[in-house]
Formats: sequence, structure tokens, C-alpha cells
Amino acid sequence: MALKRAFYRTGDAICDEILGLLEKYANETLAKQDKFRLGVSGGSLADILCEGMSDLRSDFSKWQIFFCDERVVPVADKESTFGIFKRDLLANCDNIPESVFFPVNTSLEVNEAAVEYERTIRKTFALEKPEDIPSFDMLILGIGPDGHTASLFPGHPLLEEKKKLIAPIDNSPKPPPKRVTMTLPLINNAKVCLFGAQGGGKAEMLKRIVADRDTSLPATLVDPPKGELIFVACDAAAALIEGDPFPRS
Repeated sequence: MALKRAFYRTGDAICDEILGLLEKYANETLAKQDKFRLGVSGGSLADILCEGMSDLRSDFSKWQIFFCDERVVPVADKESTFGIFKRDLLANCDNIPESVFFPVNTSLEVNEAAVEYERTIRKTFALEKPEDIPSFDMLILGIGPDGHTASLFPGHPLLEEKKKLIAPIDNSPKPPPKRVTMTLPLINNAKVCLFGAQGGGKAEMLKRIVADRDTSLPATLVDPPKGELIFVACDAAAALIEGDPFPRS
């Protein structure tokens, strides 16, 4: 179980809370160490970050931004998560250098792309032993309509992966089929795992994850034992959750 759990209801939208927490944790981290290492996701969370991240008050030259998962498609493809950040964030701001992003090399075959990305992460964190697992300062994660997170899908063998930090998937039930993804050992070693849920369409799934703790859902399996687990949900997404699901003792 996570050392600390928190659930935030945000009214109509989650963007301000997500961005506020990102700024807070980034600057708290940089007050203690040289780098802030962040993992980002695609979809609506990428849209929130692209719209508001450049307004955050932080030293972006000290950020290192990785991807919780990526579709193995060209960067110019609309399905590319790095492509979203390149078009909608980097092309429109001058205070975040592209060099702080560590994209997946999607020109490689999916298995090779996963191996290279794990090698990149290990090198960046200066890990000495093959069994060492890095600890990201924050991972921003989404929740799919089936309860998937990153590219970890219900019932998929990758949920049992214990050795790889980054794994390939070539049969994703959600297109495009070829992706690379962080695995649960890497995700659950993060200092902060932050989920965002927007819209009434997420209400039933969020209840199953947060209140029911349905472990058939990959998002429920995210529970960093040495870190913080945070859910940010708009009122519509949180409609089926009564009170505070993580009461303070």
C-alpha cells in the first residue's frame, strides 16, 4: 500500500489541480536535488500539460521528461504522444527546451524500441546494477475506459512482468497495436503516482479503482509502497465515490 493516498475533487475540470500539483512537487524536488524526473501520458492529460505547463514557475532546464508509454508510430502521426508535446507545447513556447524530453525511438522495431528506452532510463538514472529500479519523482497517469493505465491492459501478460522496466506490446487491444510501456515494478517505485480523471464517463471505472479496489483493473495495481498515490477527479468523474475514500487517520 502507498505510504500516502489522497483524493481531490475539483469541480468542473481537473487542469488547474493537475498543474498546481505538478508545480508544487517539481519545485519541492528541485529544492532537494539537481533534477526533477517526470513521466507523462497521452490523451487528455497530454492536452492539459501542453496547454498549461509552460506557465508553471519552475526551472525547466532541470526537468527530465519521459513517457509512461508510447505508440510505436512516427512522431508526425496523430497517435504519437511525443508528437502531441512537440506540436502543442514545444512549438508554442520558448521556456521549455526540447532537450528535456526523452522520447522513445519509434523508428525501431517495437522490441528494440523497448530495450533501447529501458537502456536510456537506466543510463539517465545512473543505475549500477541490473536489478536496480529507478524512482521517478512523479508519474502522471491516465485511466482508460477499461481500467488500463499506460499501456497495461486488463488480463494482459505484461501485468505479471517482474524484470523489465520497459516492455513491448504488439497486440494492444486499443489501436495502434504496437507500443512500449512502463511496467508495474517501475511505476510502483515512483515517489508520486498521480492519476487524472475527467468526465462522467470515468465515474464507474473510478469507483471500481478507488472505492472497490478491483484488482482486475491495471490502474488499481498502481500503489507505490514507498510513494504517494494521488487521484484528481472532476465532480462528474467522482460522482459515485462517497466522502473521502482515503480518510486521514
